[in-house]
Amino acid sequence: MLRGVRWVAITVAGILLAVLVAITLIKGTGAGQQAAEAMVPAPLATGNALESPKPVPDVRLVDERGRPAPLSSFAGKWVVLAPAMTRCHEVCPMTTGVLMELEAMIRRAGVAKQVVVAEATVDPWRDTPPVLRAYQKMTGAKFKMLTGSVPGMLRLWKHLGILVERVPLEHPDPIDWYTHRPETLNIVHSDGLFILDPAGQVRVIVGGMPQVAGHRLTPALHRLLDAEGVHNLRHPEAPFTARQLMDDVNWALGREVPASSLTPAHAPTLQRAEEEVRGAPHPLASIHAQAGQLLTGSFQALQKRIGGLRGYPVVINEWASWCGPCKAEFPLLASASASFGRNVAFLGFDANDPEEAPAREFLRGHPVSYPSYRGTSNEFATLAPSRYTPTPTTVFVNEAGHVVYVHPGEYENQAELNADIERYALGQHNVVVGHKVGRFATGNRH
Repeated sequence: MLRGVRWVAITVAGILLAVLVAITLIKGTGAGQQAAEAMVPAPLATGNALESPKPVPDVRLVDERGRPAPLSSFAGKWVVLAPAMTRCHEVCPMTTGVLMELEAMIRRAGVAKQVVVAEATVDPWRDTPPVLRAYQKMTGAKFKMLTGSVPGMLRLWKHLGILVERVPLEHPDPIDWYTHRPETLNIVHSDGLFILDPAGQVRVIVGGMPQVAGHRLTPALHRLLDAEGVHNLRHPEAPFTARQLMDDVNWALGREVPASSLTPAHAPTLQRAEEEVRGAPHPLASIHAQAGQLLTGSFQALQKRIGGLRGYPVVINEWASWCGPCKAEFPLLASASASFGRNVAFLGFDANDPEEAPAREFLRGHPVSYPSYRGTSNEFATLAPSRYTPTPTTVFVNEAGHVVYVHPGEYENQAELNADIERYALGQHNVVVGHKVGRFATGNRH
């Protein structure tokens, strides 16, 4: 009897030992898989790197406490610097919201000692240290807020290519959140963001409007928005997110990140694209009404369509169903056509597909808010001064109907495509972007 019990005990112990070994092996395998996750250099996800760093004048700045805080005081650190103002009702509350998200990401990444996040005012007439401090308390923002003398701030922003214009309000409105009196002053200024290196030089420029997570602001920030601001919150033009900014910060720091953490390129749904372009002028609205269609007609039909769009800039993308880079690029074009579709016409050109069926299948799998025509690459090449148009190629036509730029090959990121649209389609030329020249941001009346 004892012998039988002993054998049972030994057997049970053996089974338990085997289970423990199996669990250990499974855990070890999981840990090994996690440890083996591919690490890649952080990409420049939304900004544009300057070919040559741009020095910034060291104007006298103070922070929300009134303490001296010139940009030189951040020497040795990277600085994320955004133009903003506390009485903005169209975009700046979103800028504050995205910077709050970014600062939290920077802390979680353990690089808070290497990076400073700051807003600098474009309204030095009213944004005094007490106002900045009250804005911080009201919104919950913890990052630096900077101001200075009117001449000093105007000098800083002029050097960086930021529009700042003081405009009196004929009909005072709305109520100033700080004084509780009707506002009588308006500031027209540009939106966007700069990343400065530890030597205080601009290295990266981010254009467009900030897009907060889930398109939702905190109640305190949301209350600052007017009707235009609410629209911008839901449909930001050429948007950038805190996640993309964090990718750019990691790029600046030279960090490697898990491949799975990178911000993927996502094409908006057709419903989302329809919401983005709602209200477009009729010639552009007629294009969006043909979203994703492969139109009958040849290259001549495309030429006629371009001629009918005189007065609007046009972006034409050559693609093919068999083209791998075209598949990778289409989400970028889909996003751009939704973001810029109320001001810029987009058209596609299917080149060298022997039959329509593969092309139509391609468009069903890669939805965009504009139609495409069919033809040959030799025909499309007649649009390019060099007559060199590999697939894909993107051609930019200005409002007068003249080809102003040809981009041969694939666009690899949204920032590069958006910058070319802003420069060549919209004719904004103020800031150096990579090897090309493009404007930092469009002016918004705040």
